[in-house]
Amino acid sequence: MVCSCCPPRLSRHSKQYRRALFAPSSRSSWLSAVAVLVLVWIYLNHSGPNGWPPGSRHRPPPLHPHHHPHPHPHHGGYQPFPPFRPPPQPPATDDTKEPPPPEPTMTLPKPAADDAPSSSTSSALPIPTAILPQGIYVGATLPASNRFPKSIDAFRGIPYAETTGGENRFRPPVPLPPSNYTYLATRFGPTCPREAKTDKDSGEDCLNANIYRPAALVGNDGFLRGSENGTTKGRPRLPVVVYVHGGAFNGGTGKERNMASFVAWADAPMIGINFNYRVGALGFLPSALTAREGLLNLGLRDQQLMLEWVRDNIEAFGGDPDNVTIMGVSAGSHSIGHHIMSYAQAGKKAPFVKAILESGATTARAVFYPTHPRHLVQFEQFLLEAGIPGVAEREVFARLRELPLDTIVKASRAVWDMYVDTVTWPFQPVIDGPNALANSSRHAASSPAPTVLPDLPINLWRDAKHLRIPVLTGFNTNEGTSFVPTSADTNEDFREFFRALIPHFNDADLAALEKLYPDPVKTPRDEDNPYRTVPKGVGRQFMRLDAAYSHYAYICPVLQTAHFLSRSGDGDTKAPPVHVYRFAATAARGTANHGDEGNVVSHDMDSLAPADGPKMPGLLAVADAMHGAWWRFVVSKTGDPNEGAPDGATKWPAFVSPFSRDETDPTTETADKGEIAVFGDGNNERFASSHHGSWFSRAPEKNPGVPVHASALSDFERQACAFWWARIELSEGFGVRGQDERRGPRDHSEDAPGPVAAVRAKL
Repeated sequence: MVCSCCPPRLSRHSKQYRRALFAPSSRSSWLSAVAVLVLVWIYLNHSGPNGWPPGSRHRPPPLHPHHHPHPHPHHGGYQPFPPFRPPPQPPATDDTKEPPPPEPTMTLPKPAADDAPSSSTSSALPIPTAILPQGIYVGATLPASNRFPKSIDAFRGIPYAETTGGENRFRPPVPLPPSNYTYLATRFGPTCPREAKTDKDSGEDCLNANIYRPAALVGNDGFLRGSENGTTKGRPRLPVVVYVHGGAFNGGTGKERNMASFVAWADAPMIGINFNYRVGALGFLPSALTAREGLLNLGLRDQQLMLEWVRDNIEAFGGDPDNVTIMGVSAGSHSIGHHIMSYAQAGKKAPFVKAILESGATTARAVFYPTHPRHLVQFEQFLLEAGIPGVAEREVFARLRELPLDTIVKASRAVWDMYVDTVTWPFQPVIDGPNALANSSRHAASSPAPTVLPDLPINLWRDAKHLRIPVLTGFNTNEGTSFVPTSADTNEDFREFFRALIPHFNDADLAALEKLYPDPVKTPRDEDNPYRTVPKGVGRQFMRLDAAYSHYAYICPVLQTAHFLSRSGDGDTKAPPVHVYRFAATAARGTANHGDEGNVVSHDMDSLAPADGPKMPGLLAVADAMHGAWWRFVVSKTGDPNEGAPDGATKWPAFVSPFSRDETDPTTETADKGEIAVFGDGNNERFASSHHGSWFSRAPEKNPGVPVHASALSDFERQACAFWWARIELSEGFGVRGQDERRGPRDHSEDAPGPVAAVRAKL
């Protein structure tokens, strides 16, 4: 039934996290705004305990006679609007451990019981407010506590683009139109639908960001101290760090890293941001059809729109658009590597000036053409799982846009499950440049789009077609333990894993691989074999596979970034500073696994010092050192993590590549090259604290280890990287040797890991 008394619903904004409070006729009068808010509160109290009727589709006249909200251009009809009362926060996880925000000092509807503010909240706290072209956003203040050494202003769920649902599904992100409405930005917005089952916290209105800054920036008028009408006139601008989440391009959310904690524990003021972007099939659906439609790499385009949104809007929060650092882990780090390449070709200024890449690089894992046989197979499997096999090509995306979201997500997950064990993951970034359709009989895109990845990443490195910016990058000791099969027990298991991962690995490649990583089963009494000791419950090849896959997918790509950047000086152009780290503190399985550094970097006290958990003073010292280096890099105009370090701190040497310009030559030129910082060497407090006899026969004693020390790359690391770098073509483009000679139309379907014809036969 149509409701005749509901407040207006702004259809161009998310139904869960952009709640219109009022439409001011004059932004100069804050008192008038408060008065309107009070009236809204009175109205809501009279509308009953359920607030706005959730089933309403009515759009009443605008609140102001001269204000006409723009209808959402691509919203597939109005959706039910939720009650005004903010929903309870999701269950506590590693990515949502910020304290509940206090109530603003203005009169607002009371939050739900489980969202009650901390008793330490001061009633005198000013209301953080930001005026943007797209609207006015009212945040909340997170009070200082044992978790946060200082109060932090939080603006959550701020949209940076239109919904990705309806006609916007499988299309590039759409910027938001102007608005003068005001929105409550105190709760996280929806996350993007991912490979896990859909839930109440995810949806297609997911392109939103969370912004954190020191609370001291805000005056009692709700605007920046020293500002005039919300402008930043006469005020120094703060450095900004934007976090790009990981998740194999099939999962993850922006809030996985506690950026409020990152900002709160930094000794210098800064602004921290995390955000969501599309993942899985909704964000990365490579195929010949997708390429022709100009719809490749949508998740990367979401990221670029977000970075450009930060450039255009961050001054309203007190940030400096000319001092933005992007930081990411895993897929987020791969993404940053792609942006370092992309913006060098874009003909416009990059919206960032420094980068932190944790466990990832543009050359990491596999970056294929959209017409690579693996992607062709996975695309057709996706259509089959979505229930639309055999649809005429011109109708495919129209049908996909009509399907229920749950159908799309389940199909995406089903295809993911087919490939997760072999780590040949679907729905990945692909090359979308001029040669993207080299395996197709049709070359013209019907909807031309800007190029994100114009060429093979290794070609862009070798041709110096990349940004020359300061970079902090590194890896964890055991990057592969989270991915390789735990059951691998024989040498044939070892070989078969790499045959599936890299189909064009030939017998000579496999023989060289076996020599580089000797078989612990063949020589079980060889005490020099580093892979002979394995955790309980896993196969005898587990640590051998971990070492080889770690080098292939993460460590050597990271070092390749450092190699090319540190040697990118040319004539009068000096190479930018590069700093490389290794994270060595052990956790599950007694290893330093992929992603283990995340809570250490953010200095997340819920993880490092839980109230009822074990004491880990050594890991806290590692966090002090690591987080300190990260925030100093963000603040420094030159990207130097040593700048402003306390007296007596270990100096982190800049990385100088031990490789010649022919990156496959492992010969060290001088003894002082290839230095890195090692964080947490010998620390096992997380592993020892969580030990229940499941990994080794008895629990080890806790060892605090060394917070940080400098080290040089080993001979083995140089040899391993020389091996993988010499074979990088097998994981790029079409995954075959000599690709430069093959550019142009060619049918590679015979190279497929599973023949395309076999899938088509099922359709």
